Amino acid sequence: MSLLALLAALLAQHAWPVKGRQPLPAFYGRLCLSTAKRLNAGDRNSGILAWVALMAAVLVPVALATWLAVAIHPIVLWLLDVAVLYATLRFLQTARQLAAIEKSLRDADAAGAAIALAQWQGEPVEGEDAGAIARLAAEHALREAHHGTFAPLFWFLVLPGPLGLVLHPLARRAARTWEHPVDPEERDFGWFAARAFHVIDWIPQRASAFVFALVGNFEDALLCWRSQAARWVQPEEGIVLASGAGALGVRLGDPIPGPAAPVDRPSLGSGDAAREDALTSLEGLLWRALIVWSIVYLLAAALTLA
Repeated sequence: MSLLALLAALLAQHAWPVKGRQPLPAFYGRLCLSTAKRLNAGDRNSGILAWVALMAAVLVPVALATWLAVAIHPIVLWLLDVAVLYATLRFLQTARQLAAIEKSLRDADAAGAAIALAQWQGEPVEGEDAGAIARLAAEHALREAHHGTFAPLFWFLVLPGPLGLVLHPLARRAARTWEHPVDPEERDFGWFAARAFHVIDWIPQRASAFVFALVGNFEDALLCWRSQAARWVQPEEGIVLASGAGALGVRLGDPIPGPAAPVDRPSLGSGDAAREDALTSLEGLLWRALIVWSIVYLLAAALTLA
């Protein structure tokens, strides 16, 4: 049923694409801001209380809705799963954004590609260097594929109903919103949220990295994962990016233009620096990874029926 729900949600997204941001992540963001406004006392204890309150306020109703759906009929639960998958997954959105940036770069429209990338990642892109844009686009696509698709799918497989689909993005939103508040005196507030998300994302990160290796250059992906991830600005994120770059056989990272001076970043991957053709290869890698996850879901269903 989970595999059928996944396929139905992807078909629905293809037929009726979500315009702009996915609805549920936007809702989680508003909840995180509202919770922090009410409970942020600037210390770790208030951060723990806020995180527990946020999770309870969202996961308890989802658990009750799941129980009610099961009590009514399994088809009702399946429809609930499809609805939450539709509102959560960003796979097709990631593929479309990647294809649009690749097309702009192939048409020698670096300015258009930079604008599209800036809108996609929510951060300005300095300069119009095609190589830097291609590397940043590939990095963001790997990041989005993990956080927007494969990590939620992992927890969807582990937890009953749509609980896992809600847990991962909600915990990530809390960590991102609370970890670095504007007021330096309130930074302890996000301490627990960041560590809780680190635990929640620990296995999915490695699952995503392993699947990238499985559908790409296996040896290079594992080598880059082991030797390069720890050097990245965010080592946890570096696991996914290094494995993806190694699987593609291209080099990501490297210095990029900054507002005042180039931003120094370590290299990830192997081979030549990523160009626009690497974005096409990356799109294929992501689709193959999705097929592997679908096979995992199929095997899980077979084990359940056995």
